Amino acid sequence: MLLIAVHDHAGTIIGAVIDDGEYPTPTPVPPEDYRLARIELTDEQARLGLFELCTRMCVDAHTNTLATIDNHAAS
Repeated sequence: MLLIAVHDHAGTIIGAVIDDGEYPTPTPVPPEDYRLARIELTDEQARLGLFELCTRMCVDAHTNTLATIDNHAAS
């Protein structure tokens, strides 16, 4: 399962969709100064809802993975 997320330079997700591969998925268009990330979700992350992914996680642009907001702030 893939998360397609628009995020700022700090990794804060401002919009996202989940691509489960079953149906065509719209791709969000990032506004200026934002980035688009395509992230393969772990099994644990895939069990979370989109709201939880967007509010409890952030994008680590260096590794193209999701990190919990608490862990991301500590790095």
